Amino acid sequence: MKAIALWFFSLVPMFFAGDFKECAPCNRQDTQYLCASNTLPVNSRLCIDITEVPAYVYKDYLASLAQKHGRESVEFKNAEPNYSLWAEVFEGHSEEELKEKFIASDELALMPIMGISYEQAKNFAAWRTETMHTYLNEMSKNDRAAFPKKFKFRLPSENEWARIRFLIQDKRMLKQLEKIAKTNESSFKLSKSDLLKDNPKIKPVYFEAAEDIGFYNVFGNVAEMTSTEGVAMGGSWKVPNSTKAFAQSFSYEGASAAVGIRMIFEIIE
Repeated sequence: MKAIALWFFSLVPMFFAGDFKECAPCNRQDTQYLCASNTLPVNSRLCIDITEVPAYVYKDYLASLAQKHGRESVEFKNAEPNYSLWAEVFEGHSEEELKEKFIASDELALMPIMGISYEQAKNFAAWRTETMHTYLNEMSKNDRAAFPKKFKFRLPSENEWARIRFLIQDKRMLKQLEKIAKTNESSFKLSKSDLLKDNPKIKPVYFEAAEDIGFYNVFGNVAEMTSTEGVAMGGSWKVPNSTKAFAQSFSYEGASAAVGIRMIFEIIE
């Protein structure tokens, strides 16, 4: 449960607790609601992940499917990444070796999840929504009231993703984001991950914060899926966005070692 505790829930109090002044942009609505953890507000109804979705969160998704349906189930097998694609990034390592490291260790924990399809990404978003609902329903009535009644995680539109460029953070928030990154890197012992720390293609999800906005790996690393199938944003190790153009889109077909996900948390009610 370490991954869920760190990524799903622990960031909420740090970002949005108290009188919600730190979340002023997402409070201009009839009722003031909190964003989900690991996200920052885009506007009054949308928040977006500060990082690409890391591999350890997707591993928790697989673990929940294994617990519910079994590891030999169709549901579990249909959700597994295409490990053979990972070998494109980690040269000299076999598909079987990478799968074992992903499942049995934390060496790939902070890798952006990649090698999944558009449909797999949508199914993961549905699970993330359900998981947060479960967590919130265990809260006291007063604590639960601070969060939206209805919400969902989903892939961003191209325009929503491009709006990252407007999300300027103050110095206090930037320092908090940096602290969170260091805490998670320490928790997962990133310094001991030979596969990630010096990899020439793929970088950890906290590798580089964009100046002023604080979001990590906005350009390069892996491109990020949008709600339009086959269209990604940001750029990747394979097709870089050298001009750092927020509105530039990229095409992809199926699962790819150069495409990951960064998700929207949409407040519905």
